[in-house]
Amino acid sequence: MENTLLAQLGLLRQPSGAISGIDLPISPTPLLADGLQRRVRLKRLTFDADLEISVLFELYVCDADGNDLYALYGQDSTLSPFVMRERMARVQPIEIPRTTAGSFRDAATGALVDAETPGAVPELAFFQSMALGHLQAQGLPLTGTEPYLVVVYLMLANIIREKDALGEF
Repeated sequence: MENTLLAQLGLLRQPSGAISGIDLPISPTPLLADGLQRRVRLKRLTFDADLEISVLFELYVCDADGNDLYALYGQDSTLSPFVMRERMARVQPIEIPRTTAGSFRDAATGALVDAETPGAVPELAFFQSMALGHLQAQGLPLTGTEPYLVVVYLMLANIIREKDALGEF
């Protein structure tokens, strides 16, 4: 898969070709000044002993050039300590945990549902049953030749898009 397409899908790639992160723009908020945007990146992915998946996403604010404002303000030696603290407080990254444990999806549609919903299956079982056709139906441009981990990362990027559409970011 070409670098441009991977970037459009939210995957970051090193010059060596290795995927180095997941980072996506999300819906704007009226709380931010024009030219600023909210983004979500994958901070941590772990598999528990029972194979439940835990993810830690980080929501952060960046400028029009994609620079993380929290990092920029922290390095700006022209700001007084008070102004630096005030600015950094306004753009403090927020960690958002997510786990498959205790979460359910509709087996037919993949939508998040309550456990009592007819057709609900544990989220882990839903993800473990997904085949290439399911991912293609979600809009992922997969051919079946992509490395396994690229597919996993694209699935995680889709979860960020899903959570954004649900207003969870």
